[in-house]
Amino acid sequence: MLPAFLAAPAYGADLWVDIHNPTCSDSRAGKKAASPATPWCTLTPAGAQAGAGDTVHILEGVYRGTLRPLNSGTPTAPLRFTAAEPGVVLDGGGAQNTVKLIGVSDVALDGLTVSGGTAQGVWIDSAARTSLTNLDVSANPGAGIQVKATPGLTVDSSRITGNGRAGILELAGTSGARYTANTISGNGIGVSMYGGDGIQLGGTGAFVSGNTITGNGDPGPYEHGIYTAAASSGWTIQLNHLSDNGGANIKAAGGAGVVRRNRLTNGRYGIVLSDNPAAVTVEHNVIDGRAQHLVFLTSGSTAAKARLWANTIAQTGRSTTAGDASAVFVNAADSLEVRDNLLCYTNPDALGVALWINDATKLGSLASDTNWTCGTDVSARSFAWNGSRTTLAGWRTKSGQDARTVDSRPPTFGTDLRVTSSNLGAGRGDPLGLVEDFVGTPLPVAGPLDIGAYQGTG
Repeated sequence: MLPAFLAAPAYGADLWVDIHNPTCSDSRAGKKAASPATPWCTLTPAGAQAGAGDTVHILEGVYRGTLRPLNSGTPTAPLRFTAAEPGVVLDGGGAQNTVKLIGVSDVALDGLTVSGGTAQGVWIDSAARTSLTNLDVSANPGAGIQVKATPGLTVDSSRITGNGRAGILELAGTSGARYTANTISGNGIGVSMYGGDGIQLGGTGAFVSGNTITGNGDPGPYEHGIYTAAASSGWTIQLNHLSDNGGANIKAAGGAGVVRRNRLTNGRYGIVLSDNPAAVTVEHNVIDGRAQHLVFLTSGSTAAKARLWANTIAQTGRSTTAGDASAVFVNAADSLEVRDNLLCYTNPDALGVALWINDATKLGSLASDTNWTCGTDVSARSFAWNGSRTTLAGWRTKSGQDARTVDSRPPTFGTDLRVTSSNLGAGRGDPLGLVEDFVGTPLPVAGPLDIGAYQGTG
C-alpha cells in the first residue's frame, strides 16, 4: 500500500460547503468535508482541493471573494460546483473576478448567483469545456461572463442581467462555444458608449440559440443585442428573440455566418451587416417594429456581403426623429442577394420604403427577385435607387432586377407577422436550398415556395 502522502486522490466525492453550519471548518481535508454535517465554511478550500469527478454542494448563503478552482476535471468526470438549494450567492465583494477559471478544464457551475466582480463576474481563460448552467450572473460592475482562448464553453439556461459591461464577452481564441436558452437583458447601461452588448462574439464557431436578448446597451449605434466582431467567423445565430437593444438587435460583422429563424423587434436597427469577408446568410427571420432601418448594410473597413433570403420584414415606423426608415437600407454592399422576402413599410406616414439603395456606386453586385414589396406611399414608390424614390417599374428599369417581384399596399398581419389577408406571395418563391421556415415547417425541395418567413401563410 502506498504511504498516505502518496496515495491517489479519491475522485468522485460529494463535498459540502455551508457557511451557516456551526460545525463548518476550512481546515478540513477534502474527504472530511464529504458530509453535510462536516462542511467547509467557504469556497477557498473547495477550490483548492476538489478535483475530477467531485461535486461541491454549496448550501444557501453569501460567499464572498473569488472562487478559483485549481484542479481540472475530465470530459467524463467533470469537477462540479452546484447549489444544493436556492439562495447560493457568490459575491466578489470588490474583487476583479467573482469566479476565475484559468488553465483548468472540464469545470461545471450550476445554480449559482454570481455578482460583484469589478472586471468580470466570471472570467474564463484557457479553460476547455467549461459549463455554466442555470446561473444568475447579475450586478457585476464589469462584464457578466468573459471568455478567452477557450474551446467548448457552454452557457445554458442562465440569467445574465444588469451587468455594467457586456453580458457575455467572447474574445479571440474561443472556439465552438454554445450559448443556449439564456435571458440576457439590461447589460451595459450607462457605463460607456462601447462594450455594452448582450453577447459579443470574437471567436470561431459559436452557436447562439434560443436566447431572449432585450434592452442591452445605451441608445445609440454602438451597443447591440448580439455583436459579431469583424474577426469572428463560423457562427450560427438562430431561434432567438431580440428586442429593444440600444444599437442593433444583431450587428453581424465577420463571417461567414448564418442568422436564421430569429424574431427581432424594435431597436435603433434590426440587423446591421458590415465588414463581412464572406457572405452572411440571413434567412427565415421575422423582423418588425420601429427602427431607423430594420436591415442596414454598410461598411466599416470593408462593405457588407449578405444573402437576404425568405425573411418577413415589416417596418412600422422610424425610431429616430428625422430621416427615412426603410425596411432594407443599403449604404454600401460588396455583394447582396435579396430573394423570396416580404419587405414592407406599413406606417401611414409613408416615411420609409421597402428597399433603398442609397448610392449605386457603393453597390458591388445585386441579385434581387421573387420578393413581395409593399408600402404606404400614395404613388406606390416602394423602392429608392441612388437615394430617389421610385416605383417597382422604375426600380426594374434602373436596377435591372426583380422581374418577378410583386408590389402592393401592406397586407394585414397577425401578431406573429403571418399574413392574414390575401397572400400575394403564395407559391411565388424560388427554391434556395433551405430546409425549414420560421416555425420549423419543412420546405418543399422543388417548390412551390411562399415568399416570406412562413411557408403556408394562408
